[in-house]
This record gives sequence, C-alpha cells and structure tokens, in this order.
Amino acid sequence: MTKQEQFKKFWSLYPRKVARVAAERSWKKLTLKEIKSIFEVYHDHLIRWKYREMQYVPHASTWINQKRWEDELEPLQDENQSVYKNIEKQRKEFMQKMKQAEEESATDEDRKKALGLKK
Repeated sequence: MTKQEQFKKFWSLYPRKVARVAAERSWKKLTLKEIKSIFEVYHDHLIRWKYREMQYVPHASTWINQKRWEDELEPLQDENQSVYKNIEKQRKEFMQKMKQAEEESATDEDRKKALGLKK
C-alpha cells in the first residue's frame, strides 16, 4: 500500500475533517515505521474521540506533527458511570418539567385579561 493509499485510509476514519491538505503534507513526511505505528494504535484513539465534542479532537495535521499517536491514552469511560447518561437523564427531566409548566401556564389571552389589556 502506498503512502497516498494509507493516507486515504487514515483520512476516511479521522473524525474531524478539516485541513486535509495540511494533514496530507504532514503525512508525506512520515516514515513507513511511523505510519505502521499510527495504524497499530489508531483504533484506540478513534474510540476515545467518539466520546468527545468535535472541537476537542485535534486537527489531523496537528495530531500527525505532534506525534500524538505516541501519547498515553486516557482511560475509556465506564458506560455505567458515564457523565453523559446523567446529563441526558437531567435533560429529559427538565424537558418534562418545561412541558408540564407550559401546559399549566395561562394563555396569552388569559394574561391580557388578567392585566386588563384589550385583545
């Protein structure tokens, strides 16, 4: 597989699709040994990025230039204790309260009448 084909594979999986030209330029500077090292750990990085907001995933060129594939990986999130589940539960409860409050609130006409305003 050529470097170009390897880059296409890398890019097709990379979650943040910005600055492709810069990433490709950085990729061309890599040795075959470095490319092999990237693909040995790439899947582990992709899994961790899955749980991040896109703004916290580095640009591909930054990731390549800084040799971020050599970084120590942060632990995977425990799905049972995920902050995201708690946030989603709280969001649903909030939306239910908002719906209930909306249903129980007075209409615009009731408010105008109570304030003595003409329709």
